[in-house]
Amino acid sequence: MIQILKFKKQSVDNLEIALTFIIFIYYLGLDISGQLTQAWALFGFVVVPILISRCWKHYFWVLTKNLPILIALIVIPASTLWSTTPDATLAYSRAFVCSTAFGIYLAARYTSQQYMKQLAWLFGISIFLNLLVPLLMPGYGTDGEVWKGITRHKNELSAAMALAGTFCFTHALYGNKKHRWLAWLGVVVAFFILLRTQGKGSLGIFVGLLTILPLNQIIKQQYKLRTCLIITALFIAVVVGVTVTLNFEYIVVDLLGKDLGFNGREQLWNYLIDRGMQRPWLGYGYAGFWTDLDEGRAVAVSFPWIGGAGDGGGNAHSSYMDIFLQLGWLGLSLVAITLTITLAQITLLLGVTKQNEFFWMLQSSLFLAITSYYESYGGFFAFRHIFWVLYVSHSCYAAIHFHRIFITRQKSLWKPENSLVM
Repeated sequence: MIQILKFKKQSVDNLEIALTFIIFIYYLGLDISGQLTQAWALFGFVVVPILISRCWKHYFWVLTKNLPILIALIVIPASTLWSTTPDATLAYSRAFVCSTAFGIYLAARYTSQQYMKQLAWLFGISIFLNLLVPLLMPGYGTDGEVWKGITRHKNELSAAMALAGTFCFTHALYGNKKHRWLAWLGVVVAFFILLRTQGKGSLGIFVGLLTILPLNQIIKQQYKLRTCLIITALFIAVVVGVTVTLNFEYIVVDLLGKDLGFNGREQLWNYLIDRGMQRPWLGYGYAGFWTDLDEGRAVAVSFPWIGGAGDGGGNAHSSYMDIFLQLGWLGLSLVAITLTITLAQITLLLGVTKQNEFFWMLQSSLFLAITSYYESYGGFFAFRHIFWVLYVSHSCYAAIHFHRIFITRQKSLWKPENSLVM
């Protein structure tokens, strides 16, 4: 009888892991038909609550340790009350709640080590598919000579490969020696795909994040050596920062091939700031600005290069700008608070635990903060994207481990009861 019960429990656990991974794949932003997207979204609406039910006590405990995320889960659906398009806000809010709830579930259900294993599989599959599809199905996976892989746009693919390449590079240097050759292979393939996308912004972020890799090793040194290394690193950072500032125009225009107005974004942002100042405190409601046909058409007249504007689509090409339009200063304040708290907690945990998992969470959070400046598709409060799911899970991991180590003074890392075996 005991063996039968153990077998049944293992089967249920394996099913849970499989369902989790299917939802993970969905948030990669696949370029699929609208009907299939809706069906997969409905699958998530049904499955995510079921997954949460298996760890609901831990889930709500984790949620109470991350107040900015909890407030966002309240404010965004509540913005239906002041939205210019309440029906659209309600629909998009449901998708936001589902993706955010899934990110919280990951932190509540899995240990950080188990979570890293899932990400290794996820990024590995993503790299493999985005290499294979453009080669075998160029009509689907390319846009002319530019690769877009399984995603909807080449910028999405470039950002995904930059993040996956950073993950692989970190684990190639500091991960399990047994699997380092796979990590190095992932670095090479992800970098190749990144070059094929011609995403120079993502390439710059990828290179920039590689410069902080020595920080993970510096933190693990003895006190005196660590102090010397940190001082040296700070000196180098200042020199690099001054050099970049003095040569900003050369880097942007000559090296990255962009204009100082970010390819027309500056004019768009000036216009959108003026529109946002019409409702500065609470905004137009979540997804309310672009689904407002009058506002969308006005944008389309002045900026016809923005796809979908005037038809219920479009975006500000900046997550921060979109948040200001949707939720005003309230939304931007929430972003600033959650990012500041998360980065501070992760940095402190990295210094105390010296765990590679927290270093990766630091890199990933910085990646989201930087890309959100010039892209909207996967930034803060994105309703259906892997970047936001990852940020939520990292923020929750940081919150629960910070509470355990710095508040309750327990030395060991928090581990969910009955966590799944992987």
